[in-house]
Amino acid sequence: MSVLPVWADDPGALEMSEAEYDLLPDDLRKLIEVIDGNVIRCQSGSAEHSDVARRLANQLEAVKPSDPCTRVSTDVDVHFTRRRKRGGAFSFRRPDVTVYRCVERGTKLMTADALLVVEVVAPGSVYSDTIDKLAEYAYEGIPVYLVVHLDANLYVKLIQEYRLDWATRVYRLVDTHQETAILESPFAVTIPFTRLDS
Repeated sequence: MSVLPVWADDPGALEMSEAEYDLLPDDLRKLIEVIDGNVIRCQSGSAEHSDVARRLANQLEAVKPSDPCTRVSTDVDVHFTRRRKRGGAFSFRRPDVTVYRCVERGTKLMTADALLVVEVVAPGSVYSDTIDKLAEYAYEGIPVYLVVHLDANLYVKLIQEYRLDWATRVYRLVDTHQETAILESPFAVTIPFTRLDS
């Protein structure tokens, strides 16, 4: 399979099945996400973007309970459960941080297992992170979505915390954290922004 269409200007120029995606080498898989079988090119974030995501994951990892078993990962494919289309079209996103129920080693992570996802907003991902993914993650039933906004100097400015309204499958903004994020779900944690920026 040629990977040239991945770089086309039209993000939907290449359609891909899950089987085709599974055959791609890891270095190419890291460059794309797929929605309804359509390939979306992912841009790499800045070093600061990556550092914030890693530090946030470390803070969550440090306080997660041992029971029930949960894991915290960065940049892992989260395959959509509800959005599967007829004809095999599949969808997945790769959140910057994902907290999820422990799954058997080597199995694909599904949205049904995700408890919290985090996106760190980059200059080129504002619409995707705050509109597209907000709707997609809610539809998939992920209980908590955090959107981390950086300021012009790439320090954490604020973190928006959305929680799922299960009746409507829509996220509700429950808090806009400034200087410190105090979360209750999926487990209690207090994270000063200085720990994400240092």
